[in-house]
Amino acid sequence: MPRAISHYCQKCRAANELGQEFCQRCGTRLMIVVEPPSVRIDVCSTTPHEEHLLERMTMLENTLARLAERLEHGLKLLLRQSETAYNNHALVKSLIEMLNECGVVDNAKLESMWRAECKKLKESTSEPRTKQGARKSAKAKRKPTTSG
Repeated sequence: MPRAISHYCQKCRAANELGQEFCQRCGTRLMIVVEPPSVRIDVCSTTPHEEHLLERMTMLENTLARLAERLEHGLKLLLRQSETAYNNHALVKSLIEMLNECGVVDNAKLESMWRAECKKLKESTSEPRTKQGARKSAKAKRKPTTSG
């Protein structure tokens, strides 16, 4: 005799006929569940190797979820920093325009001074890297050789 398909109540686990909206025993609205959870997973059929793999997968999923949270937090911080930089830029631009209108600052002179400072900064940040690279190559040349 073929087994009749039933909906199982998620609250009391009573079998209900297909098509019913509420459980006959407790009256809970039925979700679409064809078999009770205890029938779906056969604990005896999993091997220790499969259990180990499932544990590893769970650990990897948790690690991935934490990483996604950290990335999302980092993105929020980056967006906040971007907004702050934009607001600071707008403020400085407004101040320069106001000072230029009042005749306190010459816009062309200010821009040329700013570009000169940027150039100095760029040169000063590139110098330590080249000096550091030269020191590393000098260290490599000075390595003592061991005599045997």
